[in-house]
Amino acid sequence: MTASVQTAVESQSEGSLWLVTFADLTAILVAFFVLIYAMSSPLSGRGEASVESGPGVSAVDQVARQEAARSVQVSSRPTLTVDYLSAVFSDRGLAPLGEGGPLSQRVEHGRLMIRFAPDFAFAADGRALRPLASGVVADLSRILSGVANPVSVMSSVPSEDWTLAFDRADSVAAALRQAGYSRPIERFVAPGLPGDALLLIISDPRGGGA
Repeated sequence: MTASVQTAVESQSEGSLWLVTFADLTAILVAFFVLIYAMSSPLSGRGEASVESGPGVSAVDQVARQEAARSVQVSSRPTLTVDYLSAVFSDRGLAPLGEGGPLSQRVEHGRLMIRFAPDFAFAADGRALRPLASGVVADLSRILSGVANPVSVMSSVPSEDWTLAFDRADSVAAALRQAGYSRPIERFVAPGLPGDALLLIISDPRGGGA
């Protein structure tokens, strides 16, 4: 091979070397886009979770995170003594101390019991809350939402009407929920409560009223 021919072949080889680099970069770029698509596309198939917000975060994961966040919020709330809560409600005029009256409260066995007289609490149908009573429940809800004390509702059974008793307890629980209270609310019915009253009970799980 003459020198001129060898020089021409080497020049041609050096001129096409960029194709190798170009092919490598193109393959890497394609692989990169395939990887992005695989990470961002929703999961498919029956029985599988669907992506709600962002790669790799399923609806099940979101529910678990929300439950964990709610648990942290609840655990960070203080548990107050019922005597202190009683003083707070009394100072704000929400539930005066004493036994009588349309709205009253008392502390007994480590529980604060707020009594609603039926004529004050319920409308003519005996089930729906009156506006004034609903406002009191809303104010109580806003205070109780900031503490960890368990809350329950106990309704008497007027004239052996158990359905009415449950409806009254449900009405108070619904008013608490509507005002923003999100923790569990236990509902009870108990025949024999004086004056067919309804009780909103705040407990101190640590025991004792002081």
